[in-house]
Amino acid sequence: MTTTLVRGKHVICEAGTNASQSTVITDGAVFQRDGVIEAVGTYDAIKATHQADEEIGGPGFVVMPGLVNAHHHGRGVSTFQMGCTDGCLETWILAGWSRRPHDQYLMTLYTAIQMLESGTTTVMYNHSQTPTSGLEEDVDQVLRGFTAAGMRTAFSVYFRGQNRVVYEDDQQFLSRLPGDLAQDLRVYLAAVDLTETDYFTLFESLHRRYASSPESRVSVLLSPSNVQWASDDFLLRTKEYAKRYQAAVHMHLVESWYQKEFGIRTWGRTPVQHLADLEFLGPELSCAHSVWVTEKDIELLAGSGTTVCHNPSSNLRLKNGIAPVNTMLVSGINVAMGTDSTAINDDDDMIQEMRLSAKLHRQPGLDHPAVNSHQVLRMATANAARPTSFQGKIGVLEPGRFADMVLLDFSALEEPYLDPDIDVVDAVLYRGKASHVDTVMIQGEVVVRNGSFVKVDKAEVFRELREHFARLQEAETSRNRRMVQRLMPFVEDFYRDWQPPADQPHYLYNSRA
Repeated sequence: MTTTLVRGKHVICEAGTNASQSTVITDGAVFQRDGVIEAVGTYDAIKATHQADEEIGGPGFVVMPGLVNAHHHGRGVSTFQMGCTDGCLETWILAGWSRRPHDQYLMTLYTAIQMLESGTTTVMYNHSQTPTSGLEEDVDQVLRGFTAAGMRTAFSVYFRGQNRVVYEDDQQFLSRLPGDLAQDLRVYLAAVDLTETDYFTLFESLHRRYASSPESRVSVLLSPSNVQWASDDFLLRTKEYAKRYQAAVHMHLVESWYQKEFGIRTWGRTPVQHLADLEFLGPELSCAHSVWVTEKDIELLAGSGTTVCHNPSSNLRLKNGIAPVNTMLVSGINVAMGTDSTAINDDDDMIQEMRLSAKLHRQPGLDHPAVNSHQVLRMATANAARPTSFQGKIGVLEPGRFADMVLLDFSALEEPYLDPDIDVVDAVLYRGKASHVDTVMIQGEVVVRNGSFVKVDKAEVFRELREHFARLQEAETSRNRRMVQRLMPFVEDFYRDWQPPADQPHYLYNSRA
């Protein structure tokens, strides 16, 4: 058995216990035994009643729950670094088809290290639909990477079965392309064409592997990628599997204006309303982005208990707009937070993401709403824990939960001066940096100590990645890049009459969309 006493000048036990405050113990401590929190209280009280093998932290630290990244796609070396610059989502996705192949294990280790060193202990990882010939191996390598890092992972493979080039039937769009370009695109799409049967077989295999152990750091989720990319039959089948296996479901939803418009043109109603009609919404479902939701959509999401996973930096970088988070919170939606991976947040830094969110949703005017630091920290802890299948075990520091904790160097955060009346949660949100993360513990295991990842040789991971990308570019990558360059004008032409109305610019608050 191993025991640890973790001390802090402030222990943030639970963020956002109401709209304006958190549960904080001054000169507090957390005692863990074999990965589970046994006691939380003042340092003197815990020290007097519990003998620990190791004591970490001290009066110069803040202790808080490990951060939970509620939407992530991995990648490690960022999409930008691999040559795909920011753009509109619909063209940016296609540009990503020309990225170089990469070592899934090394890339996962890299992204895990970045997340851990900035205080993230749990990630909801949504695996892209890689070529089916190597999909199972890719999945194994990703999970091996997170296991090697010691990171808690809510894992899913997304399914994308239709409308994969533009928001139109694949064959219909292909029929309008030059013959040679259409053929190249057919070959590319065929390589990633996963059948529904194979998808659910893979899910069942992964679920059997990890569901049997209550101490496992991996949970397995289902993931139709988005309503325009999955048929109604697939959505209903997903709902059936979720009920049968008591599994959570994660998907993208109305990330862009074009996706909302697809719903109006296809069903005469929004994608959220379509999901409601299918009885697909519910507490087992989490939806990434959800930028272009109407007031009725928000009511449906709130009433069904569906979680929204907010990704502010991603939404901004891909020209998707600002999600109406203020309205969502007032309506009672469980709003979580994610970075959307190094595809968008090049540092995979949740502290940076939290600060952006805290500043982004401050609508002008004395009486207009604004999220505060307590709400934002809850979005990245307790709220984000809910859709991971680890709900009740992470996100809050209390007896019976896993010992997933982060220690920030509060002395460094205060330098050279911080008014003593400043709320500690405000201080963390507005002053905290990844460089202030001193120690990270997952299930009682220290994975970051003195600011550095300790489980794997970080320098060696970086060296191997440099060597991998120093090799000559693969012929397949060059072919895909040429194909994408030729394809772009046709994609842009498809969306030409889909432009948002001039009086509804996407860069304004979309609360009344």
